Amino acid sequence: MEAALPTQHHFNLDPKQVTIAALGILDRQLTLGGIPARYSELNFTGGIGDVINVNRESRGIPVQESGISTPIKNPITGDKNVFAAASDRPLPDTDRRAPNGYINETRFPVQLTTLAQNATALGMEQVAFDLRQFGAQVLTKLTRGFAEYFDDTVAAFIKANITRSGLTAAQAKVLGGDVAVTIPQADGTGENMSARALAIRAALVDARKNMNVAQVPTSERYLIAGPEVEAILLKDPEFVAFDYSGDTNALRRATVGRIYGFDIVIHNSFGLEMYLFHKSAMLIASACPSLPMGAVTGSIQNVNGIATRMLVDYNYNQKSDTIGLDTMYGLTTIKEDPDYNVRGTVIGEKFVRGLKISITESAPSGG
Repeated sequence: MEAALPTQHHFNLDPKQVTIAALGILDRQLTLGGIPARYSELNFTGGIGDVINVNRESRGIPVQESGISTPIKNPITGDKNVFAAASDRPLPDTDRRAPNGYINETRFPVQLTTLAQNATALGMEQVAFDLRQFGAQVLTKLTRGFAEYFDDTVAAFIKANITRSGLTAAQAKVLGGDVAVTIPQADGTGENMSARALAIRAALVDARKNMNVAQVPTSERYLIAGPEVEAILLKDPEFVAFDYSGDTNALRRATVGRIYGFDIVIHNSFGLEMYLFHKSAMLIASACPSLPMGAVTGSIQNVNGIATRMLVDYNYNQKSDTIGLDTMYGLTTIKEDPDYNVRGTVIGEKFVRGLKISITESAPSGG
């Protein structure tokens, strides 16, 4: 009699493909977490608290000017229209060779401060009777938890770090610092709505100027605000919002419009405040520890700059599988290189790629 084959679960789970799929789903679900620049390492051998050195891009190589050689005086007396022959022109007195520039990429450290992880246990009854679609029932729930976590984490990081308060008084005089604006308290009238929006727009113009003076790139600029600021802007007759509702990307869906070169992203973590910055203002560095010897199976992958490890283990006591995702990461702001200067003022390694707009409401007029 032929021996019966052992019963196996009905999911064909390739750890590599599952991890890639998880990262793809995560990337589409991120709003604020999808904004920072990314750097990742897959072959990292350290742990939490260790530092990864990330290269800061080099600035342009300087150009040297050279004028023409000294003109020769016309030998024909009184004729100002005839120039000397080229053979009569002497060689230049100065060296015309340009100095050799080089790609001067400096480094800055990013500390891996956090091990972020989640997991779910799948009992043998669930696997046998309840689960039919692994992606929809398990994987999307794991990645959704990561997306919510990173969005909230990045929101807190923005509130604590996107500011020019670290500039000296002399540097702030040249570059411009954070912006403060007072708006009239809302009373529901059309004139009041316009006045509130005008004050916000004027502050945005000042903030844009401060970004431009600091030579912050004009593309990929973001304005992060809360529902209160969104409502003020949407009531502004001068503001026209875009509709991204048909896009499957969460960041696109959260982007309600564009104003003065900034994509407006709304998140519930913010109140009467705005944060403006370039995508390169923040960086999230991620790395994964190696696969443990005791895991049943697992995979380490990197998709769009996010390094994530998936592990599958088995609990003999409860007769259940455990499937989890984890990554080690650190967040940092990107400061300029030591030689950075603007209009003759040395700025050095300071944060200038973003700033904060503080908003206060004026007290109602007496009556």
